[in-house]
Amino acid sequence: MLVIDAGNTSVKFAVVPRAGACPKMLRSVPTTKLGVANAKRAGAKTNSVFVTSVVPSASRILKKAFPSAQFIGPRTALPYMTWSERKTIGSDRLANVSAAHARYGRNVLVASFGTAATFDIVDAKGVHRGGAIAPGWSAFAGILAKRTALLPGTTAKQPVRFAGRNTREAMDAGLSGGYAAMVSHLIERIKKEAGVKKLYVVFTGGDAHAVTRIVRLKAVSDPLLTMRGIAILAQGIAREASK
Repeated sequence: MLVIDAGNTSVKFAVVPRAGACPKMLRSVPTTKLGVANAKRAGAKTNSVFVTSVVPSASRILKKAFPSAQFIGPRTALPYMTWSERKTIGSDRLANVSAAHARYGRNVLVASFGTAATFDIVDAKGVHRGGAIAPGWSAFAGILAKRTALLPGTTAKQPVRFAGRNTREAMDAGLSGGYAAMVSHLIERIKKEAGVKKLYVVFTGGDAHAVTRIVRLKAVSDPLLTMRGIAILAQGIAREASK
């Protein structure tokens, strides 16, 4: 089985050799460089293809490359109950919640850090209550360098102090410190709203490692979470088709 996650920054390809097996990453292609040819090369030796996509142009290319591919969407059967409006929630979030629910159980929040940052919670009853969407770390950190004449780019690191004594310290405080505060506060508010006392937090996405460095929060990193979720949903689709 080939599983594909098409995001705003990159399109990731992984193979799942058998049901329940861990996905194995094959390649990652920048979304702007995705074409029918390089997509076909990634999935040349697979029998079935399942896709999550939040980029319409990438979806069109993948449909041409894999005419029989099945796309996760509003009508896909879920192995959990959700309060989210199915027509509007991204298929990548559905996959993330599927994997988090299957792998970590209830009282779990999955935060995915890509071009956007998404936060989704499964409560004590195993219900996906919804979540939040915010700018991803790279978009957040890069905004000042792109829109100002003199401020440089920055990397994710703990601020030396929050009243910085030079431009670099001030930017570390405002960007790394500010982003960490946003993430921590969002998670805490979502947790409180869901009535969860002890929360298991899972980070995934391309910038998960960077965010882990600046957020003072106990979290497990699972870079294959979305791929695991696509595989879980694919197995559900196969079961429905066999009925």
